[in-house]
Amino acid sequence: MIKMDPDLSLTQKILPDDPDKKPQAKQLQTRADYLIKLLNKDLARKEAQRLAGADEIVSLKHPHKKIKAEKENEEKPEPDIGIKKEAEEKRETKEKENKRDLKREKKEKEDKKELKEKDIKEKRENKVKESTQKEKEVKEEKVNDIKSESKEKTKKIPLMDTPVHITATSEPVPISEEAEELDQKTFSVCKERMRPVKAALKQLDRPEKGLSEREQLEHTRQCLIKIGDHITECLKEYTNPEQIKQWRKNLWIFVSKFTEFDARKLHKLYKHAIKKRQESQQHNDQNISSNVNTHVIRNP
Repeated sequence: MIKMDPDLSLTQKILPDDPDKKPQAKQLQTRADYLIKLLNKDLARKEAQRLAGADEIVSLKHPHKKIKAEKENEEKPEPDIGIKKEAEEKRETKEKENKRDLKREKKEKEDKKELKEKDIKEKRENKVKESTQKEKEVKEEKVNDIKSESKEKTKKIPLMDTPVHITATSEPVPISEEAEELDQKTFSVCKERMRPVKAALKQLDRPEKGLSEREQLEHTRQCLIKIGDHITECLKEYTNPEQIKQWRKNLWIFVSKFTEFDARKLHKLYKHAIKKRQESQQHNDQNISSNVNTHVIRNP
């Protein structure tokens, strides 16, 4: 191989290992084509000179032969023209291939760049779309929440079919008939109604320390009477028997949250305490009446 021949010293001058350095195969081919072209020209020149010298000699000796040779030369194509033309065609073909390769590489780079830019643009647009969609969904949720709240506030409750209580904000609160648990609005109304006996509610299930069992029972009974009397006072503002019944139940359910007994048990204990209080009151009244009569008899 020419490159590895030590006599030529071309190891570092042609086909370097670094593909970016020249000359590579394409450049060597171009140079070889050019050298062949020069050689063909020189060969054609020498051949022309040789033929011209021969023609002069023939013309001196045989003039008629010169004419015949000229005609034969005109009819016969020069052999070096074919070689020259073939080398020229190869060079042009090689240049065209090189140009095509360069165009193809350039087009591939442009296509990759365009594809990358398109991908980046699509990702950016997708992010913007997702952000816009999220904002739209959040706005729709807020609007739906506002609409729902508005519907709940403006929803009319039939007064003849369902007992209601008008709160301080003039909003009708539906009264539950069967549930032992109070809804939030009813609970808030009960809380406001029972605020005056808040201390009694707290002491209902937590009597003072140091009391005997009998004293604790009496303390609980007094708290229960105080609470029950307040409930009775609250119910006086209603005239509808169904409303009175329902709100008595709601208020006693509220009271049951402060003790281990349910609403029915507390109401029953309250009625028993009231009965006992009435009996005690009657007994006291009788004693007072008896004492007055005795005093009158002794001092007529």
